Amino acid sequence: MRILLLIIAVLAVANFSVHEYIDRTAKRDIIISAYRGNAIAACQRQAGNQIDPEVWNKPSGVKLKIGKSDLDVYVWQTKHKLWKARYQNPYLYVTLGTKGAVIYCDYDISNDTASVHATGARTISYHDAG
Repeated sequence: MRILLLIIAVLAVANFSVHEYIDRTAKRDIIISAYRGNAIAACQRQAGNQIDPEVWNKPSGVKLKIGKSDLDVYVWQTKHKLWKARYQNPYLYVTLGTKGAVIYCDYDISNDTASVHATGARTISYHDAG
Protein backbone atom coordinates (compact mmCIF):
# COMPACT_ATOMS: atom_id res chain seq x y z
CA MET A 1 0.00 0.00 0.00
CA ARG A 2 2.85 2.38 0.82
CA ILE A 3 4.47 1.69 -2.53
CA LEU A 4 1.22 2.50 -4.30
CA LEU A 5 0.93 5.80 -2.40
CA LEU A 6 4.56 6.60 -3.17
CA ILE A 7 4.00 5.89 -6.88
CA ILE A 8 0.88 8.11 -6.91
CA ALA A 9 2.80 10.91 -5.14
CA VAL A 10 5.70 10.68 -7.62
CA LEU A 11 3.27 10.73 -10.56
CA ALA A 12 1.47 13.76 -9.10
CA VAL A 13 4.77 15.65 -8.67
CA ALA A 14 5.86 14.70 -12.19
CA ASN A 15 2.50 15.80 -13.61
CA PHE A 16 2.71 19.15 -11.80
CA SER A 17 6.32 19.67 -12.92
CA VAL A 18 5.55 18.97 -16.57
CA HIS A 19 2.56 21.32 -16.56
CA GLU A 20 4.57 24.04 -14.81
CA TYR A 21 7.40 23.69 -17.35
CA ILE A 22 5.02 23.86 -20.31
CA ASP A 23 3.23 26.88 -18.81
CA ARG A 24 6.44 28.82 -18.16
CA THR A 25 7.88 27.97 -21.57
CA ALA A 26 4.70 29.08 -23.34
CA LYS A 27 4.60 32.36 -21.39
CA ARG A 28 8.27 33.00 -22.16
CA ASP A 29 7.74 32.38 -25.87
CA ILE A 30 4.68 34.65 -25.96
CA ILE A 31 6.51 37.50 -24.22
CA ILE A 32 9.53 37.16 -26.50
CA SER A 33 7.41 37.16 -29.65
CA ALA A 34 5.32 40.10 -28.42
CA TYR A 35 8.26 42.35 -27.51
CA ARG A 36 10.99 41.15 -29.88
CA GLY A 37 10.24 43.83 -32.49
CA ASN A 38 10.13 46.59 -29.86
CA ALA A 39 13.41 45.39 -28.37
CA ILE A 40 15.22 45.26 -31.69
CA ALA A 41 13.89 48.69 -32.70
CA ALA A 42 14.93 50.25 -29.37
CA CYS A 43 18.36 48.62 -29.54
CA GLN A 44 18.82 49.74 -33.13
CA ARG A 45 17.83 53.32 -32.22
CA GLN A 46 20.22 53.28 -29.30
CA ALA A 47 23.15 51.99 -31.37
CA GLY A 48 22.53 54.56 -34.11
CA ASN A 49 24.74 54.40 -37.18
CA GLN A 50 27.51 52.46 -35.44
CA ILE A 51 25.99 49.10 -36.40
CA ASP A 52 24.78 48.05 -39.85
CA PRO A 53 20.93 48.02 -39.86
CA GLU A 54 20.88 44.68 -41.70
CA VAL A 55 22.57 42.97 -38.74
CA TRP A 56 19.53 43.69 -36.57
CA ASN A 57 17.24 41.64 -38.83
CA LYS A 58 18.78 38.33 -37.74
CA PRO A 59 19.85 38.35 -34.10
CA SER A 60 21.75 35.27 -32.97
CA GLY A 61 19.75 35.09 -29.75
CA VAL A 62 16.87 36.62 -27.80
CA LYS A 63 16.40 35.64 -24.16
CA LEU A 64 13.92 36.68 -21.50
CA LYS A 65 15.16 37.25 -17.97
CA ILE A 66 13.53 38.73 -14.89
CA GLY A 67 15.73 41.28 -13.20
CA LYS A 68 19.16 42.57 -14.10
CA SER A 69 21.76 40.72 -12.07
CA ASP A 70 24.61 43.17 -12.67
CA LEU A 71 22.95 45.89 -10.55
CA ASP A 72 24.40 46.23 -7.07
CA VAL A 73 21.18 46.05 -5.02
CA TYR A 74 20.48 43.55 -2.25
CA VAL A 75 17.14 41.79 -1.85
CA TRP A 76 16.43 43.51 1.49
CA GLN A 77 16.92 47.00 0.03
CA THR A 78 13.29 47.25 -1.11
CA LYS A 79 13.30 51.07 -0.93
CA HIS A 80 16.29 51.35 -3.29
CA LYS A 81 15.44 53.12 -6.57
CA LEU A 82 16.90 50.24 -8.63
CA TRP A 83 15.26 47.40 -6.65
CA LYS A 84 12.55 46.78 -9.27
CA ALA A 85 15.10 46.86 -12.07
CA ARG A 86 17.26 44.33 -10.21
CA TYR A 87 14.54 41.88 -9.11
CA GLN A 88 11.23 42.53 -10.91
CA ASN A 89 11.49 44.10 -14.35
CA PRO A 90 11.44 41.78 -17.37
CA TYR A 91 14.36 42.17 -19.80
CA LEU A 92 14.95 40.90 -23.29
CA TYR A 93 18.62 40.24 -24.04
CA VAL A 94 19.31 40.50 -27.77
CA THR A 95 22.63 39.15 -29.04
CA LEU A 96 24.14 39.91 -32.46
CA GLY A 97 27.19 38.27 -33.94
CA THR A 98 29.08 40.53 -36.36
CA LYS A 99 32.55 40.50 -37.88
CA GLY A 100 35.00 40.64 -35.02
CA ALA A 101 32.51 41.72 -32.36
CA VAL A 102 29.63 40.42 -30.29
CA ILE A 103 26.93 43.01 -29.72
CA TYR A 104 24.37 42.58 -27.02
CA CYS A 105 21.48 44.74 -25.95
CA ASP A 106 19.49 44.77 -22.72
CA TYR A 107 15.91 45.89 -23.36
CA ASP A 108 13.83 46.77 -20.29
CA ILE A 109 10.24 45.90 -21.23
CA SER A 110 8.68 47.83 -18.33
CA ASN A 111 10.46 51.12 -19.05
CA ASP A 112 10.93 50.70 -22.83
CA THR A 113 14.65 51.46 -22.54
CA ALA A 114 17.64 49.84 -24.19
CA SER A 115 21.33 49.55 -23.41
CA VAL A 116 23.70 48.38 -26.16
CA HIS A 117 27.16 46.95 -25.52
CA ALA A 118 29.80 45.40 -27.76
CA THR A 119 32.85 43.27 -27.11
CA GLY A 120 35.56 42.18 -29.49
CA ALA A 121 37.23 44.24 -32.18
CA ARG A 122 35.10 47.28 -31.50
CA THR A 123 34.16 48.38 -28.02
CA ILE A 124 31.07 50.54 -27.85
CA SER A 125 28.63 51.15 -25.08
CA TYR A 126 25.38 53.08 -25.25
CA HIS A 127 22.85 53.68 -22.53
CA ASP A 128 19.35 55.00 -23.06
CA ALA A 129 18.18 57.24 -20.26
CA GLY A 130 14.57 56.98 -21.30
